[in-house]
Amino acid sequence: MNPLRHLVCFAALCVAASSAQFTVAAEESGARKAVDYDYLLPWDKKALRLPPTAEAQAREPFQIFDNLYYVGPQTASTFLIKSDKGLILIDPTYNWASDMVLANIRKLGFSPADIKYILITHGHWDHTSGVYALQKATGARVGMAAQDWEIYETPQAAHPYPTIPRDLVFKEGDVLTLGNTKVHFHVTPGHTPGCLSMEYTVYDHGKPYEALSLGGTGFNFPAEWTHPYIESMQRMRALPNIQVLLPDHPQINDVLELGDKLPGRAPG
Repeated sequence: MNPLRHLVCFAALCVAASSAQFTVAAEESGARKAVDYDYLLPWDKKALRLPPTAEAQAREPFQIFDNLYYVGPQTASTFLIKSDKGLILIDPTYNWASDMVLANIRKLGFSPADIKYILITHGHWDHTSGVYALQKATGARVGMAAQDWEIYETPQAAHPYPTIPRDLVFKEGDVLTLGNTKVHFHVTPGHTPGCLSMEYTVYDHGKPYEALSLGGTGFNFPAEWTHPYIESMQRMRALPNIQVLLPDHPQINDVLELGDKLPGRAPG
C-alpha cells in the first residue's frame, strides 16, 4: 500500500474510534483542551522519548535522493533540498539542535550560507524554535502559513525561544521557485490551524518522483479540529502522482531506519 495512503487510512480509523470519547472529555472539562493521543499510534515507541539534547539525539546526516538529504535530530525531521541555485531547508526543529543541523549540513559538503529559504511545516516549538539561530547563520528567508506564524510568535512558557520578525507568508496554492526546484504549498489544518504541506520533486539516479512533506500528523489537537484534520489528509491522499512521503517526524514513516539501509542498496 502507498505509505501516505496507509498513514491516512490508519489516522482516520484512530480518530473516528476516539472522537466520541475526545468530545465528551473536552465538554466535561469545560475547556477545549488539546489531548495527545499519539500514544495510540504505531510511532509512539519510536524515539519520541529520547532526552531533548543534541548529545542524546545526535544523528549522522545522509542522502535520501539525488537532491534531498536528512540533516536533523532523531525526533523531528529536518530535510535539505538541493537546487542549482542554492538550498532549501524544511523545518529547523529545536533550538538545542541548531548547531547539530549546521554541522550536518557542512558534513555533507554544503555551506549553510547557500541556504536561501527555510520552510516550516507548522508553528509548534519542536519545528520552529531553532529558526532564530539558523536564520542568523544563513541569512535565509523564512516562510510558513499565517496562522502558524501566530503560534510561533507566542512561545509557551514551558518552551521559551527567541523569535524572528514575520517574513514570508504562504497560502494555499502558492509555489516557491529556486532555480530548477519548485515547492507547491497546501494549507492542511488540523494538527495546527495553518499546517503547511509541501509537494516537490525528488530524483533517484535522475529518475523523478513526486514527494510530499505532510504539515503535521500528531493527534494532539482539540476535538473540534478532528474533521478538518481528516479532510486535510483526504485532500493530500487525493493528490495525483505522490510517490514519496517525507513526514515532519521521522518515526512516522521509519525514515531513519530506511536511511540506515540505503548504503546496502543493490544496483537497480
